[in-house]
Amino acid sequence: MPSVLIAIPSNYFITRDPTPREKLEAAGWTVREVTGRAHTTEDGLIAALDGVDATVAGGEPYTRRVLSAATSLKHVARWGVGFDRVDLEAAADEGVLVTTTQGANDWGVADHAVALMLGLGHLLVSNHLAIMKDGWGSAIGDDLWRQKVGIVGLGRIGRGVAQRVHGFEAEILAYEPYPDRAFCERYGVRLVSAEELFSQSDYITLHLPLSPETRHFVNRERLALMKPTAFVVNTARGGLVDEEALYAALTSGQIAGAGLDVREHEPPTDRRFDALPNVILSPHTAGITHQTVSAMSHMAVDSILSGWRGESPHGLLNPRAWERRRPYEFSKRG
Repeated sequence: MPSVLIAIPSNYFITRDPTPREKLEAAGWTVREVTGRAHTTEDGLIAALDGVDATVAGGEPYTRRVLSAATSLKHVARWGVGFDRVDLEAAADEGVLVTTTQGANDWGVADHAVALMLGLGHLLVSNHLAIMKDGWGSAIGDDLWRQKVGIVGLGRIGRGVAQRVHGFEAEILAYEPYPDRAFCERYGVRLVSAEELFSQSDYITLHLPLSPETRHFVNRERLALMKPTAFVVNTARGGLVDEEALYAALTSGQIAGAGLDVREHEPPTDRRFDALPNVILSPHTAGITHQTVSAMSHMAVDSILSGWRGESPHGLLNPRAWERRRPYEFSKRG
């Protein structure tokens, strides 16, 4: 009987919809769940993967060492779209399939990015906290309506943000090396250089994958280009932002504020941002709603069952692994 490790918290995997787990069990799979955070280290993950055929993976480290040691593992189904914690080359060498739930949470992240822009501009958190302390201030906020919104990266989420702020009649600027020009024309997106985007935008929202080329894309030099009234929002990957440079810009008044759903280290060890009144923080939950959780869980389970049946799964990131894939030793019913 094949087994799957649910490496994300069970309350995330199931929430209101138990059918992803039921789908696995109906197909004859044994479902294991992790407890605590021991599996977030290499040694802990190796121990958790002992005898496991597939995993619904969170942010734990699927390094070459882990993938080599986990000899029964055949499929890493990332619950989400990021894969910077998975060594794709090592997985391909070992014949371990790696998939993501592409298209399952785009709308939630786009909604959250716009919510952070509105929250920053309208001072929602600082006003709320002031009232909770028996205050009643008169601070003046900023509109999103008809402002310049700079979108860094026009993938599925970036395009979703563009669609939403188009309804605010925003002037939309975008930095995107490989743009969908028909989309840009439809939503009035003006393609610009990164430098022009940073210098002109009232709100900047990041939607790039993390790679060696994009690490610290938001750095001291680009922050220095921003207006002192401008805000930056990151719902993509924490490593896109040089946090030392951002903290300096926020505390010096170089920029007006920031909305951060992701951090360089998670959970963050740098707690300086917690005390800043011009920052809104959320715990990497932009793409986690009851609706997106259900969609991601179903997609991860479907990709595991497809690979088990010998069908190329949705969201396969390392096609070289397909011909080298480790064999299942069980009847493929279901």
